[in-house]
Amino acid sequence: MLRSLIKLAIFLVAGILVYNYFFGTPEEKAQSKEVFSDIKDLTKSAVGLLKSEKQKFDDGKYDDAVDKIGGLIDNLKGKAEQLEDNRDLLDQITVLQQKKNSLETKLGSPGVESYGEEGQRVVTDSAQRREIEEDWKELVNKTEQVMQDMEQRAAREQ
Repeated sequence: MLRSLIKLAIFLVAGILVYNYFFGTPEEKAQSKEVFSDIKDLTKSAVGLLKSEKQKFDDGKYDDAVDKIGGLIDNLKGKAEQLEDNRDLLDQITVLQQKKNSLETKLGSPGVESYGEEGQRVVTDSAQRREIEEDWKELVNKTEQVMQDMEQRAAREQ
């Protein structure tokens, strides 16, 4: 019940944004444009963040990279909730969150050791390392895909 109510509220907000964009006063149109440009700016900056975190992950600094991509996924979810017809985007973001949680679980398993002052983790088992790296690459690629989808939708709604 509450979930349906939240979805209805999100749909209503998205509808108001689109309506204001096309039929609103100049002030309402400007406000709608600002929301859509915020979504576009988020996706551009997120791509840069993803690339830098991927490099850190490749260097073996797993914990920070996973935490930052988790924050990025949360931001994407917030921005996706502002878009019209966002159900599939929210579903994709839920899958991303599940993959991130799975990766965190693997990083907490035996064979992963802490090092350094910040407690960063390094994988000592090469088979496990390859598996974690493949999961990481898949998470990064899917996150980039969701960001591109969001950017395209934001551009269409402008």
